[in-house]
Amino acid sequence: MKVLVVNPRLGTRLKKYLPDDIQIIIPEKGDDKELVELVKDVEIILATRLSPEVAEEATNLKLLQKTGAGVDDMPFYSFNDDVWMANTSGSNPFPLAEGTIALMLTLAKKIIPRNQMFIHGRTGEQGVLLKGKTVGIIGLGSIGKEIAKRLKAFEMKIFAIKRHTDKDLADEMDLDFLGLEKDLKYLLSQSDFVIVTVPLTKDTRGMIGEDGIKSMKKSSYIINVARAAIIKEEPLYNALNNGKIAGAALDVWWTPHWWDPLWNLEGKGPSKYPFWELPNVICIPHEIGFTDSTSEEGIKIMINNILRIKEGKAPINLVDKRLQY
Repeated sequence: MKVLVVNPRLGTRLKKYLPDDIQIIIPEKGDDKELVELVKDVEIILATRLSPEVAEEATNLKLLQKTGAGVDDMPFYSFNDDVWMANTSGSNPFPLAEGTIALMLTLAKKIIPRNQMFIHGRTGEQGVLLKGKTVGIIGLGSIGKEIAKRLKAFEMKIFAIKRHTDKDLADEMDLDFLGLEKDLKYLLSQSDFVIVTVPLTKDTRGMIGEDGIKSMKKSSYIINVARAAIIKEEPLYNALNNGKIAGAALDVWWTPHWWDPLWNLEGKGPSKYPFWELPNVICIPHEIGFTDSTSEEGIKIMINNILRIKEGKAPINLVDKRLQY
């Protein structure tokens, strides 16, 4: 069985755990021209992202395995219906939950401005007390749940919205409010901190736009660790630049894979707007969840799925191609 692993480092790691009769193919450059030739007879592809042109040439494909959680950059309509798609969602939600709370604390306690004031011999920046404040979590999947559990220790009110109502979950997690997408504006208007963890789909793309941002408190903060395109770029920048909301922490960007010259051929920046120049914004390159233990559980899922395909079994962590998550 042939398995194409687009990331060379990941391919080298996987070889150690797989039997010799599974051939791991690792590209030299990883550009589409090379991948089109390599995919012709592979049964499994492991990739962070894949172009439609490559997917269409993979006529022997049984599984497209995403090497992370979000699958919005996968070519859903470029391969046959009988091809499985899987991800590593939920494999290790704890690092991203911890990272999200770190961002929230950094914003609330004004750590970066206070550091800058200290360097210049000044004091006086006022922080925000978390006790009694309301946090609104958009998307209550594995990551959102872990964030909510930890924020209870701060004695905060927890609001959340998810795709389907679930009274048992609301009671189990002692949530102060659990609503649906129709309740988004209410959640935004009530929250002192808004945390975005929902997957990017055709339904969630741009779900937080100008009206939603206008409904937020002037004193509120927004933290996005999901996908940038869930929030409309221009109204967010304008609100932050004009003091309509207090601040933001952004771990995700509007130009997909902007750091990768094989994907970002035009060399575009992370955003059309200079968020990184604003003093009330924390900008990081989609790495807040990276820790010394982040990848181990994901690798276990990938190995398991390779072996399951070899044995003729269905993979785990399947993506619903209709819902696209």
